[in-house]
Amino acid sequence: MKTYQACLQSHAHCVVCSDGNTNPHSLQLRFELVAENEVTAEYQVDKKHQGYTDLLHGGIASTLLDAAMTHCLLSKGIEALTAELNVRFHTPILVGDTVQIIGHLISQRRGIYLLEATLSVAKQVCVKATGKFIQPKGGVIHRELPI
Repeated sequence: MKTYQACLQSHAHCVVCSDGNTNPHSLQLRFELVAENEVTAEYQVDKKHQGYTDLLHGGIASTLLDAAMTHCLLSKGIEALTAELNVRFHTPILVGDTVQIIGHLISQRRGIYLLEATLSVAKQVCVKATGKFIQPKGGVIHRELPI
């Protein structure tokens, strides 16, 4: 099984967690393992990520949730792809808000992983998602990208 660091190398161009060198458009979030099956990160909502005036775009919120679930798996040395993502929006998130992102593994069986993630502001859950991830036979496809 791969280490978290080795898995991160396969994720080096990610729009959410890449450093600014390999992807200058990345949000550059840093996920931390806080429990055996849980990761967390923080994100301050920037105006360039709004949809309606002063509100975080729903697609960005969904991307953050997907990234949290992905990092939960990467932290366990598992490279898997999103097969399903179900998102429920409870409360709008405002530009300038500091968002707590949490992802955790619920269950796994035969290369299928069920996860959950939340976006919270001031400890209030604003957006919640569940996701199903799969490990493709033969692993995640990697190809060399030009730098």
